[in-house]
Amino acid sequence: MGIFGVSVDSVYSHEAFARELGGLPFELIADFERKMVDAWGVRRTDLEGYDGVPRRSLFILDPEMRVRWRWITSPEQRLPDNDQVLREAAKITSPAKASKPAKAPAKASGKARGKARPG
Repeated sequence: MGIFGVSVDSVYSHEAFARELGGLPFELIADFERKMVDAWGVRRTDLEGYDGVPRRSLFILDPEMRVRWRWITSPEQRLPDNDQVLREAAKITSPAKASKPAKAPAKASGKARGKARPG
């Protein structure tokens, strides 16, 4: 299983962010051109001046890179339920379901290594 963060900020911004936090336990993918934001349907269009900014979202992919579960922020739920996220991830990573680990959808450079299919 792999964990990756996606942000519309630049690679340089990601490096500074990670350095400020003392490192991150996952890679950050730079979606500066907002291609993933659009493909995955999480672009904000509801607030003037925020077009192109993504909604906070979480996607769990199976080893074939298909979306099996997703969460997108809402006024009612600003952050995901961590226990639910872990339960959903366990369903995908259980030995019966996961025969091989998922490939990384992209590196921090923003270049895709594998193609994840949006839900």
